Amino acid sequence: MGNLIYCRETEVTVPYYARELGISLYSAEELCYYIMNYVLLLDGDFIDEDLYRFIGEQLRRPMLEGKLRKWMAQTPDLYQGLIVILQDLHYYSDAEINQFRQKLEELRKAGPLELQKRKGDFFLDVRQYGNALSTYDQLLTHRQIARDKSFQARVQHNRGMACVQLMQYAEAMECFAKSWEVLRLESIAKEMFVLYCMDSTLTMPEAVIASVSGEMQFRWKEEFDAFEKNAAYEGKAEDIAIAFNKDVIRRREAIRSLLAGWKQEYREMAG
Repeated sequence: MGNLIYCRETEVTVPYYARELGISLYSAEELCYYIMNYVLLLDGDFIDEDLYRFIGEQLRRPMLEGKLRKWMAQTPDLYQGLIVILQDLHYYSDAEINQFRQKLEELRKAGPLELQKRKGDFFLDVRQYGNALSTYDQLLTHRQIARDKSFQARVQHNRGMACVQLMQYAEAMECFAKSWEVLRLESIAKEMFVLYCMDSTLTMPEAVIASVSGEMQFRWKEEFDAFEKNAAYEGKAEDIAIAFNKDVIRRREAIRSLLAGWKQEYREMAG
């Protein structure tokens, strides 16, 4: 999960499989952390028979299992069920749980379309670009989204950001163009200009070009050139330089390892 979690208890023998991220949870602390930090990914089916058994048998909390079963049978409310779990497992303080409760109330007030957008944005933030793209695509097919052009434009913009990370530049440019037509933000025009600098085979809409002064375009080009120059000495370029500085035998293995790592990184981003 990318974070170190201090676990007071012995790890379980049969982990709980969190299907939303495709990871396994081995302790009460990890379950609490997952609920607190990935609540946007949880739906009404999260508290199910698998979770009941994990809590009762693996975490050895039969009283919590019974309480949760009774609560969900009487009041099938996902958010309240999550609070019951967090309060009983005592990984977070009362103040932290109260803050989480406020977040849940905010989510409760949001409509289903806004919740789905936030889910896509969350995937975007954690670099699961394939999942982000899939979430935005599902959202854009919803009939109600056509009623709110501004909301639709914001979804298109973030979809474009996911496409950029997946190196789908032509599709990203199309998303940015649709977003700009409605929002008319200079920041989106700049993103389109930078995308064009990255791939000159793309075409920027004439209306976007006309909206930006030549002086601003010149400044953006300078910023892009400076970034591109610095990037040549950072990140993957630096890794390549290190690999090629090795002797012939080690160089081949280092480059092979780099390529394998990059492929795996791309698979994870693509979801």
